Amino acid sequence: MTQTVSTSTRPASAGRYYRLFAVILLASTLLSTWLGIAVVMAARAQRWRATAGGGGSGDGPLGLPPISEVGRMLNPIEWLNPAPAWPVPGRLNLLVLGVDRRPEEKEIPVRSDGIMLIGLDPISNTISVLSIPRDLYVPIPGLEERGISQSRINTACFYGDYYRLGGCGELAKQTVAYNFGVPVHRYIILDFNGFKRIIDLVGGIDVDVPRTIVDNAYPTDDYRTERLVIPAGRIHMDGDLALKYVRTRHADSDFGRLKRQQQVLMALRAKVLSLQALPQIPEILRTLGDSVQTDLTIPEMLAIAQFARGVPEERIRLLTVEPSMVRSWQTPNGAAVLIPNRQALAMLIEAFNWER
Repeated sequence: MTQTVSTSTRPASAGRYYRLFAVILLASTLLSTWLGIAVVMAARAQRWRATAGGGGSGDGPLGLPPISEVGRMLNPIEWLNPAPAWPVPGRLNLLVLGVDRRPEEKEIPVRSDGIMLIGLDPISNTISVLSIPRDLYVPIPGLEERGISQSRINTACFYGDYYRLGGCGELAKQTVAYNFGVPVHRYIILDFNGFKRIIDLVGGIDVDVPRTIVDNAYPTDDYRTERLVIPAGRIHMDGDLALKYVRTRHADSDFGRLKRQQQVLMALRAKVLSLQALPQIPEILRTLGDSVQTDLTIPEMLAIAQFARGVPEERIRLLTVEPSMVRSWQTPNGAAVLIPNRQALAMLIEAFNWER
């Protein structure tokens, strides 16, 4: 079965506001895994071309070595020297941000429309995924002197760029760390196009849609709306449909959307782990380009790759900030936000850290 989409005849009543409904799920640890291998493989390919075996030029597509050589490159035991080191002592917390940014808007500060905190613990062999609602109303470090005591948590990305407070990723890391009481070591930022490319380059994903989704005002790239219908059942999704599945919120709520993000993440993980060969990696490296920003180093990506592929599904914990952990409030400016229950968040972090 496939989706049914029909275009509405009316424009989006709030223009760009509808686009900002968009929430992206970065492939989190899987993205860092793929990017790490891809970047290092490209470096290896350059060395290969410089050797006698490479003949000074690639024999494969994009100037890369033939697929037989690619397969050999993907064996880390053979060519990694030294072995990659874990980024930090013990648990690594990785912040994943999704942004709705078009190519022509690369220099324009934007809000993050999807926020996930990924905890990776090689000691306990566990992974935690915490989805954070973008409307959470919290203090943002560095804004007090500018007269801003609190704001939506997703504005940290915007203010980090706008006020030059280390950039989107850095201020977002500080904000999540300050409000959730955990260190945040690294970040990855992915835009919508990058997300769609990843899904397409692995051949799509299979998602069990629990109930039919009907969104009569799904936002389009031309600032209009269309009718989106995704039937219940097991659906094979390409990048475009997967993005729509994690973006739509009219069918339920932001909280339902957070759970769909995690569902797509696990489906992507299953697809990547099922692949016996990854000939798409050079294409991923070539096509993602400016769609990804990160402060992870190549050795750190490789360390995450080696760890993440060995964690069984039962050792992966999916968590969200639930409706019972917040209360709705309207700011004096009329913005609808969520006020967190700090005690509830503390208990949530205990679960995130596998302490309960």
